[in-house]
Amino acid sequence: MDCQLVTMVETGRPLSPLERAVVRTRSWARFWSRRLAKAARHPTSVPARIRERLASRRPVMAAAPAARHPLDLQPGDLVRVRPADEIRATLDATGRFEGLDYMAWVMDAFCGRTFTVRKRIDRFFDERGRKMLKLRHVVILDGVYCEPDPRGTGPLAGCTKTCFLFWKEAWLERMP
Repeated sequence: MDCQLVTMVETGRPLSPLERAVVRTRSWARFWSRRLAKAARHPTSVPARIRERLASRRPVMAAAPAARHPLDLQPGDLVRVRPADEIRATLDATGRFEGLDYMAWVMDAFCGRTFTVRKRIDRFFDERGRKMLKLRHVVILDGVYCEPDPRGTGPLAGCTKTCFLFWKEAWLERMP
């Protein structure tokens, strides 16, 4: 199932040590920042199992086409969703832009329509990995939801959730 919530881990970036210190205790943040610094300086001094674990936590993203200038959208701004062919031009080989999935079977229905920005999404809590991730240039729009038919046959058949769709600012254009 290719739900945006499942792939949000690749979209975000881990919080900086300072941001982590706010979320977790300082001693934990100091421990891992020292461990990462040591691994960067002397890769052979860190056991292989720990090197592999640290490497697996760093998301590997495919190169995407050049991003458009961010719009710095704020709640209440009026935007139009770009046509599907313009959005597809921003996607990499895996169908993502800066790690965020474009779910064509759901999101194509909103292309060319005008909506109001509901909220900027700057942070996202990954429930599976139990990590807070920082996002860039992502918004949610009023009245734009993913509501798959639980009895349908599409890629999200059987899903009973109603989730906001996440939109990269490059997929939107500001309306006057």
